Amino acid sequence: MVNISGLVGALLPVFFVLALGYMAGKRNTFDADQAAGLSRLALGFALPASLFVSMTDIRKDLLLQQGPLVLALLLAHVGLFLVSWLVLSRIESLRGAPSIICSLVISTSATPVFGIAVLQPLLGETSTGTVGLVALAINLVMPMAIIFLEIESASSSGSKASRRTQVLTGLKSGLQSPLLSAPVLGIALVLAGLHLPKEIASALEMIGSATSGVAVFTVGLTLAAHAFHLSKAVIVGTLARVTVQTSVLFALLHLLHV
Repeated sequence: MVNISGLVGALLPVFFVLALGYMAGKRNTFDADQAAGLSRLALGFALPASLFVSMTDIRKDLLLQQGPLVLALLLAHVGLFLVSWLVLSRIESLRGAPSIICSLVISTSATPVFGIAVLQPLLGETSTGTVGLVALAINLVMPMAIIFLEIESASSSGSKASRRTQVLTGLKSGLQSPLLSAPVLGIALVLAGLHLPKEIASALEMIGSATSGVAVFTVGLTLAAHAFHLSKAVIVGTLARVTVQTSVLFALLHLLHV
């Protein structure tokens, strides 16, 4: 069990950097383009590099033992997204795009952004590998959500684009994410028995070390730039996100003896 002091010690730096980013945003220290650039740096370069290196650090025998964990993560993300969508799409007020967005909220998280910063003080070096597996599961959900949204958008606008074109457009948009390709490539190298040269690993670790601080700081900038309101939909969605997936994953971890 994680003690309270350890948890507080892991969370305090995150909230400090988040508050720093928020204050910088409110003071207009960074404009919208600069904030977008920082976001691209964190999610397009630093985090993928960190996830890739962390995956190549996992021993092949240990990686092969993670089948139950990977299955649990896939069911808690991809499976939960599909089930949520099937249920919510039957509700009159949520039919169409709202049911897809709500399902996405319930079945995904900000683990790729906050995971390393929060988990590393608690789990040590293994935290990045864990975040990599979660990022992999989340980024398998994204192409599905984009495909559904493409199909819904075409149906609403009366577009004559074929279903195949809509699916391919969604797949292309979703699979372009380096947050999906980086962990997959790292896993492929390990399973192939290949080792990443120390020089390359060091170079990727240098850019990867910027992940936590830049990502959390950028979230603060984003919060400062956009007004948010605690509406009923936001509160219900937040509670569902925190409780539903957590409960599903907890049950799966026990059922699969992870």
